[in-house]
Formats: sequence, structure tokens, C-alpha cells
Amino acid sequence: MRIELMPGMTNVVRFPLENRVQPSIALLRAIAPDCREVELVAKAFDLEGSLQEARHGADRAMAEHILNNVVPEPGPRRRVALDSLLHPVIVQAVEACRLAQRAGESARDANQRLLKAEIEGGYWVEPLRDSATAKTNEAARRLIEAYIASEEAEGAARAVRIAKSGENWSPFDLRAEEQAVFFGGGAAAGG
Repeated sequence: MRIELMPGMTNVVRFPLENRVQPSIALLRAIAPDCREVELVAKAFDLEGSLQEARHGADRAMAEHILNNVVPEPGPRRRVALDSLLHPVIVQAVEACRLAQRAGESARDANQRLLKAEIEGGYWVEPLRDSATAKTNEAARRLIEAYIASEEAEGAARAVRIAKSGENWSPFDLRAEEQAVFFGGGAAAGG
């Protein structure tokens, strides 16, 4: 187990609670990769893809699935069906975030070993460099995967939230959300 000190403190060890609690959307929001970090990593490793469309695509797909496969009558049966649709998506996203965190720790450790070996010198520097490069690439790939999985879970959660509230689903519209937040005009559907 890696000892992680709380920021700014020398005598408080942080317990990784995210490894013990049940997967939930709240946990996912706490451990999901930061979009700014993901964008930097994606640019640095040429892994840019459909980062921006993951949430909206999952939102749309989940809304269609709900429309076609979930009983339309409100009640406990519908709620259970909606929860059962969302739970596996959240579990998968939380696991992807955990794997990304472990891969990042492994890459940091490998790069620290490489730095120490370069300072000390020796014949083992090249294999350590190869290992550090491979682990860094793996960490970057896992970070992107975790971000996409968390965005997909957020999109699916939006569709389920709208279905539970009984509202009609509509695609996320940033301008409409801005209008609702800044100028009133009804509650925002959330995004």
C-alpha cells in the first residue's frame, strides 16, 4: 500500500476510501480524472479522439434504450429498472478510474526509479527507461479510458435522472442551460 500524506500536512495519512466504498455517481465524481489533465495528456500522447462527445453520446443512447426497453408507467418497477441500467455503467467507470490511478502510481514509481538510476549511473538505465516509457504510456491510455468511462456514466446518469423525474428527454443544449442558470426560465435539466 502506498502511503499518501494529506496536502500540506506531515503527520496525517490519507486513507484511500474510494477503494472501499460501493460504486456510486458521487464516488465517481470524486475520483474521475480532471478534464484539463486529460486534455493535456491526450495532446501530449496523441490520444485525442471523441473526448467531448462521450457524455452526450451516452446520454442519447441511454435515453433511447429507456424509451424502447423500460416500462413507461411511473412507479417502483420503473425506478428499479432505471437503477439497474445505471449501476453497471457506474461500476465500470469507477473501476476504470481505479485502474487509471494505479497505472499512474506505477508510472510515477518507474520514473522515480529511472531518475535515481540515471543519477547513480549503471548498465540498468536502458531497461528502466523502457519500463518507465511503457508504464507512462499505459498510464496515459488508462487515464483517457477512465475519463471517457466517467463521461459516459455522467451522460447515462443524466438520461436516467430525467426519466426518473418524468420529464421529456432532450439533448443537452449548453445555450439553454446557460439561459436557465443565468437568466431564469425554469430548472436546468442538468448535464
